[in-house]
Amino acid sequence: MSQRKLIVFLTVAVLLAITAGVSQASLSRMEGMGLDVPVLSQFTDDYANIYTYPTSVVRQNNLVLAELGNNPNDGDVNPVAVTDQSYTVVRNFPRLGAIAFQMAQSQNDVLDGSSNLNNEQLDMIWGRAFSNLDFAVRLDITNSSFEYSDNTPATYSARGIDFSFDPFPFGAGFGPNLITDDPVDVELNTYGITPSVALHFGEDDRFEAAATYRRFTFERTETPAGETWQDAGNASYGIFARAIMHRGGTHTWYPAAWYVNNDLSWEATGVLANQVAADETYKHYGAGISDNMRVNDNNLLLWGVVVSQDKHSYERTDQNTGGPVGAIRTAEDKTTMLPLVFAALETEATSWLKVRIGASRGHDVGRTESTDFNTPAFSSTEKTKTADFRLGLGAGIRWNNLDIDMTINNQFPLSGGYILSGNQATPFNRVSATYHF
Repeated sequence: MSQRKLIVFLTVAVLLAITAGVSQASLSRMEGMGLDVPVLSQFTDDYANIYTYPTSVVRQNNLVLAELGNNPNDGDVNPVAVTDQSYTVVRNFPRLGAIAFQMAQSQNDVLDGSSNLNNEQLDMIWGRAFSNLDFAVRLDITNSSFEYSDNTPATYSARGIDFSFDPFPFGAGFGPNLITDDPVDVELNTYGITPSVALHFGEDDRFEAAATYRRFTFERTETPAGETWQDAGNASYGIFARAIMHRGGTHTWYPAAWYVNNDLSWEATGVLANQVAADETYKHYGAGISDNMRVNDNNLLLWGVVVSQDKHSYERTDQNTGGPVGAIRTAEDKTTMLPLVFAALETEATSWLKVRIGASRGHDVGRTESTDFNTPAFSSTEKTKTADFRLGLGAGIRWNNLDIDMTINNQFPLSGGYILSGNQATPFNRVSATYHF
């Protein structure tokens, strides 16, 4: 980069730095292209996909990636902003294969409960390319615990609690989403194992599939009362599959399908009539296709369509003996996307600057049903139809082997930052630096 270009780059960076906005979570390039919805990033080839499809790590060059972002939780109870930072190294060894090692505070790429997975211990991928197939395995683990004891009758010890002296939900009501909607008091642990395989066909086409076995765990115990709230010990799993199909040298198709079943069932003993238990699951499934079109050597235009459904089911398996009669017995929330369409453009404004613009429009059909423990039971059904529109803006700067990617805040063109409008929020949603070697 010439000195003149460097001056221009620094000027642009300063102008962006004095502007402001709100933040959302995704890797910089995906967010800038409007593909920050978790399932959409798989419809193009990007580093972000190594966590969903570990075999894609064998196609990565040696790199070091550092990323800063702000990940606001969208839970209904006590929403808080969780800082999202990570440092990743990908290294290819001639005989051993490719290894990706990530260090981060939180595990942010797990559907359901990510806002409560705030103590990541290990996230590592090993992959090896063979003549007709690739094979890889990912292992991710979070680990946290907290124990407290003294000599007073109110003593309790808690495992999996985020340094809070409130043994919630003891003494409080039980209901759906106690774990996923409470990012302050409930600290989850998880471990996941994801084997993945990619089959080669045609000249450079692939079929990739990955299957995840996962467990969510937590335990909180109060002594001497003997009250315990913990996971039910059920397994979770996910299956992802996609194809990468090159057509005519210009178009690349990405058909994909997925099914995820996360089990966050729990049980409590020593409360009410000694036991309260609930089966609670979160399911996500769908399919879609995208066309990544190389308009020319410097421009990528992609578009696609997805149909999907998210379903949350809750059922109390005890009889609520001694509990409030109005407590929720069963609940089901279902959101169907029919369909979601998305498009994105990545273009080189200059030899060193890329500009990214993307958007998605979804037609949501929602249905919520619930019943309680009354006799006769009170039941309700709620139906909604809405349209969800999302827009992403981003920029990327290349300087020799270093790439700086930024997700531009949508308020930036309007607010003008602190100097012009007094808006003091962060200038970018996310900034990442990738060094290739």
